[in-house]
Amino acid sequence: MRLTCVHDVKVFKPIRLTVHARLRMMRYQISEEEVVECLRNPDRVVGGYKGRKIAHKIKDKYVIRAIYEENELITVVTVYLAWKSRYERGT
Repeated sequence: MRLTCVHDVKVFKPIRLTVHARLRMMRYQISEEEVVECLRNPDRVVGGYKGRKIAHKIKDKYVIRAIYEENELITVVTVYLAWKSRYERGT
């Protein structure tokens, strides 16, 4: 996520993808660029288990869900596609 904003220039934390996250990306055919976009410009961020965060990015009838831990860097634990209707607000 965004670390700081200086004169309208965004400065981001580095992103690390775990082996598990990369395997899931291959399984769901999600590119690294899509994961980065999901993290940098999420449509929604919700809380997850053990203090993790979940970034959502809408992609057609699906939502890319990137589960991550945030410290001095962003560590993506897993990534997957889910039906958009399951995670729409108010449902």
